[in-house]
Amino acid sequence: MPSKPSTRIAEPLLGGPVGIHLGVAGRRFRSSQAYVLAAVLGVTTFLALALQGPCLSSGYEQPAASARMCAGPLSTAFVGEVNPEVLGRAHGGAAALAPLEARLAGLFHLFTNDVSLFMVVVLLLNTAGIAALGAGLLVLARHRGWLVAVFASPLILFTLGSTLDPLALALAVWATVLFFRPPPLRPRGWLAGVLLGIAAFINPLALLVLLALTLAGPNPARGLKPRNPRMMLAAATITSALLLVLDPTAIDRIIHWYSDAVDGGSFASILLMAELGDVSVWAPLWIIASGGVILAVAISLYMVRRTGLDPAAAACLLIGGCLLLAPGLMPWDSLWLLPFIALSIRRWWVLIVWTLAEAVFAIAVQLGDVSGFEADKGLDSTFVALFTLLRLLALVLVVIMAGENLYRRRIRGGTVTAGPPRRGEEPGATPADASDGADGDHHDGKRKEEHESGHDSLRTSRLD
Repeated sequence: MPSKPSTRIAEPLLGGPVGIHLGVAGRRFRSSQAYVLAAVLGVTTFLALALQGPCLSSGYEQPAASARMCAGPLSTAFVGEVNPEVLGRAHGGAAALAPLEARLAGLFHLFTNDVSLFMVVVLLLNTAGIAALGAGLLVLARHRGWLVAVFASPLILFTLGSTLDPLALALAVWATVLFFRPPPLRPRGWLAGVLLGIAAFINPLALLVLLALTLAGPNPARGLKPRNPRMMLAAATITSALLLVLDPTAIDRIIHWYSDAVDGGSFASILLMAELGDVSVWAPLWIIASGGVILAVAISLYMVRRTGLDPAAAACLLIGGCLLLAPGLMPWDSLWLLPFIALSIRRWWVLIVWTLAEAVFAIAVQLGDVSGFEADKGLDSTFVALFTLLRLLALVLVVIMAGENLYRRRIRGGTVTAGPPRRGEEPGATPADASDGADGDHHDGKRKEEHESGHDSLRTSRLD
């Protein structure tokens, strides 16, 4: 009687185990892939700059800027205008800018009133931010091919000239890199806290990235070394306190956001477009609901932390849960989900659905603003509400898939303290590398059986 099952004996004739014909990508291939991804990011950034070209030459005055898809809060506030009187849109203006954005606009007003010159500087800052974001993702994801979902995203097209969020997101991504220190970098928890403290004064969503790193630090996913978040939290607190002292208007801006919180892209804006309720009613209600979701997600992540938390998946769940019920969800807010979705969700169809939904909404909200100036030329609020609803459904799908991915890692993976790294797994693997192992690992019994039968498919089972 043979000691091996018949299926094992016949495996060479049937092609061998899954992945036996695949190999681990070499350094040259991975470097070439990184160059290709960088080129894709460069083309996307060039198209985003070209989108701002007509406004740079002829001005950012409304409604022409919205019709050309190059209007944004910074340019609108710099020329002294506000958002049009359209149902479901916030008032906007200079009072609604983030503290650091307002400081930048005020500084340029001391020298010039030329909005084109101001926007050139904004575009240069955001271009540097996008380049830093791409470099950080290449470090985190180890040159994985699905990063094209980020580097070719239409969100970059429609947000490069809107706010300073691309720069703030780059700071948040590099804070993640510095906190978990993929080799050859060294840990810099205090520097990660400083970067997140600065980013929070451009968009408070950076605080959710700080929360995700705090939860995942002591019990990270397999392949990541545990990190104590105390130094990061202390540095972020000190940085925020210093910025509050230097810019006391930040408190007034928070109060203004609370009173003018309902903006496009949210369930609250759909209710206003349907003429149901008032801003004073929906704004505090949806703010409280969004805060409740953040608290619930944070508690859930804390309860399952011992089995290992992937920081990218945790950030995706926290930001996605917050934006799902937030009173305002403009394209530059969705930009904060972009890198964490690519790091935590591996299904291409989910990335494509979400990207298309964001692109359609970004166009719809710009054309909807035109109707506030010229009703016969803009997009009707009914269609804006429809595209907003489809985009929110895509966001629900993203949150569900991120949660499912985190659950799959819980039942298949463990923390780095559970045992030594497996053969073929890098000791300093990053969040994306950890997801690779979780998605492709076999059960312990199956791995033992393959080892005893002389097959070494462990390396290749981590490949998709």
